[in-house]
Amino acid sequence: MIGELKYEEVEEVSNTLKKASSKINELIKDKNIQELADFAATVEGYSKYLDTTLEINKDADKALEKLASQNQ
Repeated sequence: MIGELKYEEVEEVSNTLKKASSKINELIKDKNIQELADFAATVEGYSKYLDTTLEINKDADKALEKLASQNQ
């Protein structure tokens, strides 16, 4: 878990953000709307941040499980 969210919930949020960013980029293609393009890039960046956080937490859980099993 990350905070009070299950890993699957964080992954779902990240995927939703990726889809939203992609859709925004699709809608503004061939239009000169830089502020919206910047927003889409920020949304995509945050989804990548969530993916990284998810992986780090999963790896930490594995390491903690291994340590706990070694101490028993």
